Amino acid sequence: MEKVSDYIFVTNAIPQHVCVDVTKDIQSKKWDKHSWYNYAASNYSSESEKELDVQQTSPELQETLAPFVCSAIEDYMIKFAPQDDERIKSFIKTFTPIRFNRYTVGTMMRNHYDHIHSLFDGKHKGIPILSILGLLNDGYEGGDFVFSGKYVVPLKAGDILVFPSNFMYPHEVKEVTKGERYTFVAWAF
Repeated sequence: MEKVSDYIFVTNAIPQHVCVDVTKDIQSKKWDKHSWYNYAASNYSSESEKELDVQQTSPELQETLAPFVCSAIEDYMIKFAPQDDERIKSFIKTFTPIRFNRYTVGTMMRNHYDHIHSLFDGKHKGIPILSILGLLNDGYEGGDFVFSGKYVVPLKAGDILVFPSNFMYPHEVKEVTKGERYTFVAWAF
């Protein structure tokens, strides 16, 4: 492996009927504006415009999506981790509760890194090792997932994207220009 992009992994792991069922379920529930954690101020805030909507998962939806997330993580680790090093098997024990993202026309995710400490509030202890994004639908325009301002990752409904959660992977979702884009995110640790 020679390039940062070599460690970006996409697998079409979620069956279409699951994507449709999950999307229908979350569409009717309450959404909140996404907020950013400010380490210097130790607080959360939202941008005044173009901020996407977020929703926490339910136990039922976590259970529905968990097998596909676990499979994607396992495939990632088999592909990239040295299988003869027993320590690797203990690096990832679980993943965080899923958070759903809704991008309506005019919303986006600003460029950022997933070196997230705020997930670990006492119940969960660790540092994110892998970022996981699942795409639940097609039928929208815009909304490209981009690394480092230039590397576009083509995604379709049912895809799970896995990549390292560190400063080498700045990423963003470009503004949605038509339709709605539904995804979920989680972090493995």
